[in-house]
Amino acid sequence: MFDISKISDPEFLKNLNYKEKKELAKEIRTFLIEHIATTGGHLASNLGIVELVIALYSVFDYKNDKFIYDVGHQSYVHKILTGRAKYFDELRKYNGLSGYISYKESPYDIWESGHSSTSISALAGLLLAEGKNSKHKIIAIIGDASITNGVSFEALNYLGTLKGYSPIIILNDNKMGISKSVGSLNLVFDKLRSKKFIISLKKFTNAILPRFITNGFHHLKRAIKGYIQQDNIFEDLGFDYYGPVDGNDIRAITKALERIKDLEGPIILHVLTKKGLGYDLAAQDDIGTFHGVPPFDIKTGKPLKEKKPLIHSFSEVVCECLCLLREKEEFYVITPATKVGAALEKFYKLYPDNLIDVGIAEEHAAVMASGLVKGGKKAIVLMYSTFSQRAYDFFLNDIARPNIPVIIGIDRAGVVGHDGPTHQGIYDIAMFSSMPNIVVTAPRNSNEVMGLFKLALNINKPIVIRYPRTDTICDFSKLQINEIKLEWEIIKEGHLGIVIAYGPILDELLKLIVLNDLDVYLINARIIKPLDFKMLDYLKSLNLKFLVIEEVISSGSLYSKLLEYGIYNINKINFDVDDIIPQGDIKEVLNLYGFSKENIIKEIKKLYEN
Repeated sequence: MFDISKISDPEFLKNLNYKEKKELAKEIRTFLIEHIATTGGHLASNLGIVELVIALYSVFDYKNDKFIYDVGHQSYVHKILTGRAKYFDELRKYNGLSGYISYKESPYDIWESGHSSTSISALAGLLLAEGKNSKHKIIAIIGDASITNGVSFEALNYLGTLKGYSPIIILNDNKMGISKSVGSLNLVFDKLRSKKFIISLKKFTNAILPRFITNGFHHLKRAIKGYIQQDNIFEDLGFDYYGPVDGNDIRAITKALERIKDLEGPIILHVLTKKGLGYDLAAQDDIGTFHGVPPFDIKTGKPLKEKKPLIHSFSEVVCECLCLLREKEEFYVITPATKVGAALEKFYKLYPDNLIDVGIAEEHAAVMASGLVKGGKKAIVLMYSTFSQRAYDFFLNDIARPNIPVIIGIDRAGVVGHDGPTHQGIYDIAMFSSMPNIVVTAPRNSNEVMGLFKLALNINKPIVIRYPRTDTICDFSKLQINEIKLEWEIIKEGHLGIVIAYGPILDELLKLIVLNDLDVYLINARIIKPLDFKMLDYLKSLNLKFLVIEEVISSGSLYSKLLEYGIYNINKINFDVDDIIPQGDIKEVLNLYGFSKENIIKEIKKLYEN
């Protein structure tokens, strides 16, 4: 019935009846499943929000009203309805359609969210910019996991008392963030979700009564809800709360939006959706496996690219390592809503009391870890590099400054690939290197990452262990954990130059140097802070040129530290601080910035040919 690829804007929705919109939703889901199965991307969250987005653009003025999506991975339906379906074959590829909101792509991409929980604050700013007399509506769409973040509550606290403005917040409640939503606020949502009588009453009254009558009865129904539900946290914060509404019922959600559209004052509409709706494997997933997926087989749900034997992600190796270490001593692992992404399911299954998922709350994770250690326990905080930036102040003031020996595992360090500019892990070295007392490390392979975690449990200092979003070789059946020393390593000796790097790129460099008969030293600088001054003094005495290769920004990098130490005959391959690293295959992106084999060989030869 609909040619999804030819949709240019949402105008056609105004002429569709409910039956046609229901059919459109079905066809959009089919389109999403078929395309994401080919390209990879965020699947389940987009399948759940289809009817809600259709209803939003049917009820509101899409040309003048502003729609703010809290997290970009629920924006695919928005992209389709604003004319970008024809680009989905290039989703998340280099120079292709972004997997998130992108200012460059469309004037309808109002807020380019880097991470979650910023939409309500953005709404407040845009609302004030519009002014009290504006007829335009500003609507934030935020998930039940994102709204629990402190930034969201700071914004709610402000907006609830703002006079003369009418912000609209759509709480898209699917009981899931990346994985299951957690925390006491989720229990509050459970109470709101569970009142089937209220939901049924809403459907009935909205269907048979004119809007002015249902609006007139709203305060009466609030009193009834208050008796049944007791407290409502949003009403206590000053918002007029509506819901819960079935967000996958196109008629019900449309009527609810029509009802709140012209109301005055702060509004929260609580919408219940089913994450993964339309694809049974995703709809039945209560772990988070189908939140973000690589290209997959639609029939089985399994990735098209199967891993070879003994090949595991660094995240999986870390989990296996922590399971073994936990057998011998007790410690806590804290993660901010990345239990699945950080591959911690096995640890949780074995030691459920020792894995704490705090939800989207990186700041809380950092401070709580410090509190655990101050209380006499050992604590490991695991989070993605890109998310760790949100907790900078707390890492600095509550862990590094007082020298509290918290272990900080930084996952997805370096270039992350298809997630693109907002998720690159290229800033953590600069961030942690600016802090006192803290040790910053970057293991080369599975042996080093496990050895460093073992070491970290036994040193009385805060330590960062960063590892990339790539695979490594590891035989889990023959696992041994050997402690790693906090010093640099000479991997290969030479006579004509010195190449310094850290992380998995060292193995690639070794192959290049050997195959091309490059007579240089190759140094594993697995300890980035503090520097290995003994090794550096030896290397400096050789009077050779240095080349430092690292997947981070130049400012605050190992390269900059070597300059500070007085090594001036030095070149680099890294990222300038103003580089905005695009999405795309990791190797493809790295090649753009000088990490290609050809350019590395060229730069190494410069050490002795000039």
